[in-house]
Parts: sequence; C-alpha cells; structure tokens
Amino acid sequence: MLRPLLALLAAGLLLAGCGSGSNSPSSDQEPGSSPQPSVDVPSTQSEPVLPDLSGAAGERLRQEVARADEEKMNPEVFAKVGDSNTEWPQNIYGLGCREVGYGSNGDLRTVVARYSKVKFPDLAGLPGCSPVNSLTRRSAAAVSGVWTEWLMTPTADLPATGIAPPTDECEPQQTPLECEIELIRPRWALIMSGTNDALLGLPLGATYKRELGKMIDRVRQLGPVPVLSTLPPMAVPAHNGQPGEERVDEADRIIRKVARQKQVSLIDLHQALTASGMVDQGLASDGLHLGVYGGEDQPDVMRGSALLTIPALHYGANRRNLIWLQVLERLDQAVGE
Repeated sequence: MLRPLLALLAAGLLLAGCGSGSNSPSSDQEPGSSPQPSVDVPSTQSEPVLPDLSGAAGERLRQEVARADEEKMNPEVFAKVGDSNTEWPQNIYGLGCREVGYGSNGDLRTVVARYSKVKFPDLAGLPGCSPVNSLTRRSAAAVSGVWTEWLMTPTADLPATGIAPPTDECEPQQTPLECEIELIRPRWALIMSGTNDALLGLPLGATYKRELGKMIDRVRQLGPVPVLSTLPPMAVPAHNGQPGEERVDEADRIIRKVARQKQVSLIDLHQALTASGMVDQGLASDGLHLGVYGGEDQPDVMRGSALLTIPALHYGANRRNLIWLQVLERLDQAVGE
C-alpha cells in the first residue's frame, strides 16, 4: 500500500538540492585529454564490482537474452530503473550528449556508440541533453523520491504528492516500470532501487526482498534481462533514527541475496564507492546523492559527469558512469556482441 506521508518526506529529501563541490575540471582534464598518471585510481579489480559472466552464469545470461530476443527487445537499448541517483543530471546522461573524456578508458567508445545509436525522437530526454537515446532518455522508471513498491504501482494509483513519473507518457493502468519498458523495448534493465526504502525507514527484511523479487519477475515477464546494483553509501540517518549506512548495508545484503536466488547479474556499486581513494565514499556534500567531478553547481554538470579520467573517477557519479559502461560492455561480450 502506498504511503502519502512517506512520499512527501521522500520528495523533500531526494528532490532537495545537492551540495556543491569545490573541485572543477581544470585545463589538463578537458574531455579527450589523458589522465594524470600520478593520481591513485580507486581500484575495482580486487572487489567483485562487475558481474561474473563466466561459466554457468554466462550460459544463463545467453538463455535470458534469447528469451528477450524472442520478445523483440532491442539489443542496442537499455532501461534505467531507480530514484534520484539515476534521474539527476550528473548520472549517465552526459555520456550520450557531451564529449566524453575517456582518458585511459578509450575502449569504451564502442559501448557509448552502440547505446547512442537507437534514437527516441518522440520520447522525453533531459533538458539540454539530446538526441534522446538509452543514455540520455529521462526514464519513467527513474524518479526522485521513490521506493521499490512505488515503481510497480499503476500510475493512476500513485498519490498526488508531487512525486510522479517525470513525463506524461504513461497510461493510467501502467506502472512506471511497465511504462518505460513498453516505450523503449530494452534488452537490459539496469536496476538500482532501495535507497529510499532505507532512508524512509520502510520495512526491509522480507518486505523489501519480496518487492525486489517481484520487480525482477515483472521485468522478465515484460521481456528485458534484469541487472541489479547494490546501493551507494548513505551518510545521513534514516527517518527511523537508525544510521543510514546500517540501513543501506541491510538493503545491500538483501540485493545480493535476491541476485543469487533469482540468478540475476549483480553490479556491486557499494564496493566501488567505498574503495580506497574515493572522495567522501562517492557522495555529494548532502551525504545522500552521488557526487560529481567539478561539483553539482558547476555550469554544465553533465560535462563534468562525462569525464572518465583518473581524477574524475574519485567521484561517485563519474565512477558509476564508468562502471555502467563496463557492465554493458561485459554483457554484450558475454553474448557474443
């Protein structure tokens, strides 16, 4: 059952402005420039950040892709599912509408090109970020202030609290999740949902596990292949008074369990953001949203987020953007594309 009061609380916290950062891109880190070799890069090699798609996991993935292909899902499209840490402009969008500063990650140009290829001229993108493609699409299923159950509630039943899908593209009977998948027909659905479940003091345990499992099942029924992500750290207390990081740790344990039980590929973002060398565990000064190289108040935050150079990868949004590209590359390679 939806909770209007909780929705209002979520809107107040996750729609509030992010804190500003003090670093800004300097001339030697312009897009396309080489990274500075003296800076220590937070390592993802020693942690299980990217999904292991070898052996049986790879075979299961290929079977899922065959199912998605039968449902006519587009192999060059992915969907974003989540909350403000996916909807806000420092997340993903700049990779599709700004010049990307690859640094030593130039091999990812092919991934950006692949997922920029399919255009959605009649669908919504983020203002100032065009053309509309998988990277720049403003997903109906990535909405500030929402929790996992909300994303699976018919649009007509969502409370009038100011939280709603960011576009008017959904039919009343559709859930935001169903709406997005039917609009863009993605092969992959990248899911990072649970920060607000933790923040608002909503039940975790069996309740969150059930809702997340229902989401995975529904994604598969609709056609795409789901990919789960653990949550970023949280440096603010939850509304029930419990430390936010404890709540996130509990949610992440459930995400990992669901990924195992449902045999879903897992991105362990929390491991990457808490690695040595990350600035404030990848968080902005509000302790809740992903920080971006150059700060959230820079003139073009999407440009700042599109930097994948060594200095930029100390910041959460930049790090997550790199990881999502690496995951898409790994998924495609695992199915021979």
